[in-house]
Amino acid sequence: MDVSEKVDVQPTVLYLIHDASLDPVVLAQNIPQNPFIAVPWSERDTPPVGARVLLCLGDEQIRDIAHQALQRQWQVGLLPHEEARQAMVALGVKGEMAEVFNHYVGVEAIEADVLTCNDELVFSSVVLGRVLALRPNDINRQQTPWSLLVGALKGLGKMRLSPYKLTTGKERTIQLAALGMVALGHTHSTLAERAFSENLGITDGRLSVLALAPRSIISYLWFILRLLWPKKISLSQLPLSLGLIQSDRIFLEAPRGTEYLLDGKPVHATEIEFRVLEQRLRLLPGPALLPRQDGRKSSDRETVRLNHIPVDEAARSLTGRKLPLFTHAGEEDYRELFVTLRDNATASSTFQVLMVLSVLLALTGLYANSAPVIIGAMVLAPLMSPVVSLAMGLARTEPGMIQGSLRTLAIGVAWGLACGIVLAWIMPLEIPTAEMEARMSPTLLDLMVAVVSGIAGAYAHAKEDIAKGLAGVAIAVALVPPLSVAGIGLGWADWGMAGGALLLLITNLVGIALAGSATFLVLGFAPFKRARTGLGVTLLIMGVISAPLYIAFERMVEKDWILEQIKEQIPAGELELAGIPVSVHDIRVTLSEPHLVRVVLSSPQRLDKTHVDELKSLISERIERPVLLEAQLNIRR
Repeated sequence: MDVSEKVDVQPTVLYLIHDASLDPVVLAQNIPQNPFIAVPWSERDTPPVGARVLLCLGDEQIRDIAHQALQRQWQVGLLPHEEARQAMVALGVKGEMAEVFNHYVGVEAIEADVLTCNDELVFSSVVLGRVLALRPNDINRQQTPWSLLVGALKGLGKMRLSPYKLTTGKERTIQLAALGMVALGHTHSTLAERAFSENLGITDGRLSVLALAPRSIISYLWFILRLLWPKKISLSQLPLSLGLIQSDRIFLEAPRGTEYLLDGKPVHATEIEFRVLEQRLRLLPGPALLPRQDGRKSSDRETVRLNHIPVDEAARSLTGRKLPLFTHAGEEDYRELFVTLRDNATASSTFQVLMVLSVLLALTGLYANSAPVIIGAMVLAPLMSPVVSLAMGLARTEPGMIQGSLRTLAIGVAWGLACGIVLAWIMPLEIPTAEMEARMSPTLLDLMVAVVSGIAGAYAHAKEDIAKGLAGVAIAVALVPPLSVAGIGLGWADWGMAGGALLLLITNLVGIALAGSATFLVLGFAPFKRARTGLGVTLLIMGVISAPLYIAFERMVEKDWILEQIKEQIPAGELELAGIPVSVHDIRVTLSEPHLVRVVLSSPQRLDKTHVDELKSLISERIERPVLLEAQLNIRR
């Protein structure tokens, strides 16, 4: 029932229709100031038209007398009764008998919409399927976030969407798949009142049906967390797993054997008709039910918000199956993306030209030790396309796409190495710059860069509203510079340099492909069973290359620790050696046996072997291991 406008009628006689559980004599003694006429259930026809009537009855008796109350235009209020739990919740009845009775003496009647389900009165809601998060609450025992979460997680791995066909009052037909639905007359007695920023179906002569239809377990859990979030949900921006249908009448066809709960009472039916009666009930609201006084009139318009709910063909494809862990992309989304990535996996002339130009630009930046030039090469590089195509091929185990992507990548890498070798032979420089050295010792941090780049690339390709160039930058950052350094190392015959850069290249390539595949899996472009083979092989390769990366990372941590210890031993870079003030700067550490420490010492006086030996002893004592000290001695005048 939805409460609405006030009525000014104030009957002077108060009738009380009761069953055998109430002794009217005892009640009269408790409220001597408010006389009433007691009417037994068997004489319920006694109150005249327009009378002010209080009911002390159970839920089923209240349903039986509801139509009589409508016909006689009674002003109806409800007293506490142990068998009227649903009606009490719906009508806001809370408190002791005498307290509630006294409340009704002075309260004004309000208009209320009457919702029926298969011609049976609905106090609170009708629940179909699994919608624990939106089921009615007992106002005397509020549902806690913890109880909501525990209830929502029960049977998580066995959830299935069921098919439903709905026909609205304006003969609009909707076929959808849902975990369950709840039909509401008003939101007072449900979690919806606390979850939504607007009230559902208030004084407009419409009922509201909420359809819970997550496409995956992850989306279902996200919906539950959204319900628990303090900020209320706006009906104009519903969560992806929730749909809303509002009309004055909704005819619903459910699967055979469907059980629904009408105010908590189990009922079996395959055809259900929800209808808001044209005639309104003149209701005396209970103490916990605040009347709505927004003055809105009845509306014959309908609201259908099913933007992300599976309907028609999508509904048929999801019906009857266990919910997958991740949402599966629609066939149309997959088809368009797959065609694009398949085309991108080919080594076209445009790809090869851009590859050569980007590598040449990166080589120039590496030799010039210029980060901006290297970034320009990253933007220009076309390696995004085959790597993302490879990620999709691995996710869906598509041999054709995998082979095409690997072939294109091999051509791109060959061009990069060839350009690096040729330029190394031509360029009269054979000393690695800082930009080159930065790509010769990969660690686990570089693998993290690759993973983030892969996620960015796959996500940008899957979302049409994101510029694909963003993914190109993210992926090229991890591929073009090490490829160029590897070419330089081969040209110089510096196998350590080439090996380190190639390890970084392979690390980034594998990390990007694995992260991209996992991203496509999460976005629903491939089922997990199909992706297991490709992901397994990629994980195996990543595990192999992670070993040297982990060792390099540990060495980096150890090197950083030694530097920190030396700097703590020499606060502010100043100390006295053999009575002479000395400035220590440009400290560098090379891990070896023993570790090599390089420093620059400056002093206004001449320094000799004695001062260097003293500094060496200080450093060795600090890090508790022997070191070799290489010092550059400067005289400061």
